[in-house]
Amino acid sequence: MPRVITITSGKGGVGKTSISLNLALELASANQRVCLFDADLGLANINILTGIQPENDLESVIDGSLELSEIVIKNYQGIDIIPGSSGVERMADLTQEEAKRLIRSFLGLGEYDYFIFDTSAGISSQVLSFCMASHEILLVITPEPTSLTDAYSLLKVLSRKGYNRTVNVVVNQVTQSSSAKKAYGQLRETVNRFLSIKLSPLGIVARDKHVPMAVIAQTPFLKLFPDSPGSRCIQLLGRKLLAREKNMEPISLEQFWHRCLGFLSKGRPAAGAKRKHHEVTRPKTTEAVAGQKPDITVMLQRIETKISMLMDEMKQIRKIVAHQENQTEDTPAPPGEVELDFEAWFSKNRG
Repeated sequence: MPRVITITSGKGGVGKTSISLNLALELASANQRVCLFDADLGLANINILTGIQPENDLESVIDGSLELSEIVIKNYQGIDIIPGSSGVERMADLTQEEAKRLIRSFLGLGEYDYFIFDTSAGISSQVLSFCMASHEILLVITPEPTSLTDAYSLLKVLSRKGYNRTVNVVVNQVTQSSSAKKAYGQLRETVNRFLSIKLSPLGIVARDKHVPMAVIAQTPFLKLFPDSPGSRCIQLLGRKLLAREKNMEPISLEQFWHRCLGFLSKGRPAAGAKRKHHEVTRPKTTEAVAGQKPDITVMLQRIETKISMLMDEMKQIRKIVAHQENQTEDTPAPPGEVELDFEAWFSKNRG
């Protein structure tokens, strides 16, 4: 039975997809059979990081026009990738026959050691369902206050839904160990005070100048810069996951999907039910406004978002290059250099 891990975050832009992809590759390098499910229904960021442009996604499987094996991207640098995109959103409204078809398709994929779900950020019904049904949750945060508050909001909702397993935490974009300690400590203290969920520190990922370069190259930084600080952090995270005993309830992939779809159906609003005033409503699509299909509008919005992200990455690279030009090879490392062993300092400061 595969080990099912959902990698999520309360806030977007914390590097969740980058960690998901590179961690999957690290596990595969240890001879693990890994399948990465791109469950981000908004941007499909794995496409951006890899340069992959799948022709079909999960929606084709739900519609019955294709089998899951026909849309899987096989053996991308040692892992398989399932493009989710619009199909993830459709999962909340499956008929009984569509749900059976989807489960059969997943069971026909073959055997994996790890099934990793890279979710959207936030607390959508899809994100919550993947979290509730998984063996493990890996929560990605950064030292920024908004990341911590949004992470707490996600944990609060999971706690109310009865989630009772330990959540692993990874602090990303770390420049100094003190900032990682402070961020995790603040989140843990608040969670311990108000929620029943338990947190466990899995590790950190250092802020690394090579990461935005890898994004521009559309190649995972673990493969492009295997000896960089970020890659060494990912390698350590992978070793920790492999070394941990699987003291969790056994669950088959079939059981996982029944659970996941069951949680989705529970969260589905009743027919004709009105939205609450605080719920986010979607803007009208081109189809709703002018009787046209919304595909072009959606595609343009995604392209604009991708271009904006790439421009931000280019700005970061320019700053890095300018900084490097002012440095010499003999420049000493800055004080408070990032410690790669997150659990070591945590045990020292326990209590």
